[in-house]
Amino acid sequence: MKFQLLAALFVASAAALPAPEANNHGLIPDVDEWDDAADVEIVAARSSDVSSAAADFEFTPDFSFSLDHLFAEIEAIPDEILEEGDEALHQWLVANGNRPDDANLKRDVDESDDGDFEDLSILERGTLVARASAWKIAQCIAAIVEVIATTAVPAAKLLRIKKYIKALGGTKNAVKLLLSATSTEEKLRVGGQALVKLAKEVLGISSIQSKCF
Repeated sequence: MKFQLLAALFVASAAALPAPEANNHGLIPDVDEWDDAADVEIVAARSSDVSSAAADFEFTPDFSFSLDHLFAEIEAIPDEILEEGDEALHQWLVANGNRPDDANLKRDVDESDDGDFEDLSILERGTLVARASAWKIAQCIAAIVEVIATTAVPAAKLLRIKKYIKALGGTKNAVKLLLSATSTEEKLRVGGQALVKLAKEVLGISSIQSKCF
């Protein structure tokens, strides 16, 4: 199936890079690994940090294929399927070869971010992706490619992502804008709130978030 071929491609690419000794090369993380022992204040603070970091995330040219693949997958899902809900979405993805029927999916929580743009001064510590290791980038890219097949992303979240992609002119243009904007300020300048929110939604998906940050 097509998602298996894509997974194999990115696993092979990632395996060719020097990896940390303690790493199982897994592309499906435990979505709750960071907050099991945390109190509410710490969890809320981390959630806010990740949302801000997602808006300021620098998508390098290495992300071109993975973003194009993900956005094309989402654009292909009929609105009526997404509006019908998660079960209808799962059945459609299985029927169209995007996901195996017996997939052991990771859970993703839908936390809508429809608020106004916030100050992002907490990110003045440095650019995230530009200083990341090649291994980390490979893991992030692989997570984006596999997310539809491996993660139970809520239909409502995919519908929002699809809306932002459409507002930005479709898959090709949305990817082009993300790759050209290296900071939140640039995203706002070239794509407005739609581009900022698109970045937040994609990088806010649990299985992508834990591999990209």
